[in-house]
Order: sequence, then C-alpha cells, then structure tokens
Amino acid sequence: MPQKIFGILVKHLLTKDRFLTHVDISKKLKRDKAKVSGYLEAMVDYGDLCVRKIGNSKAYFLNDRGKNEKPISPK
Repeated sequence: MPQKIFGILVKHLLTKDRFLTHVDISKKLKRDKAKVSGYLEAMVDYGDLCVRKIGNSKAYFLNDRGKNEKPISPK
C-alpha cells in the first residue's frame, strides 16, 4: 500500500476515534502489524501524528498543532 494512501486511511480512522494503537489500526486496515508500525513511525517523524506511551503500547493521535511544530514526545 503506498504511503500516501495509508496516511489518508489512518487520518480518516483517527477522525472517528480519538486515538488508536498500531494493533487497532492494523486490524482495521487488515495489514501486517510490523508494516503498519513502520508507516506510523514515519508519520510521527513527518509531524502528521503524535504518539503517547500508554501502558505497554503506543497510542497514536492526529497532530492538531500543525505540521511545523514538533510532535509530542512519549512519556
């Protein structure tokens, strides 16, 4: 799946849910967890998404601060 299409799908999913883990996203898109995780990390690096550590997993949010600002670092 091309990264641009993946990004559009993830943003659409995150407009419905406040946050999702990479497992949630991979189940909804029916894709491999490892590939989804890589795409999500790239989207965090580009500033499209923010990530927070919740328990043992990472929760991904839409970055509503704007692309030019740094994403929120995990806690």
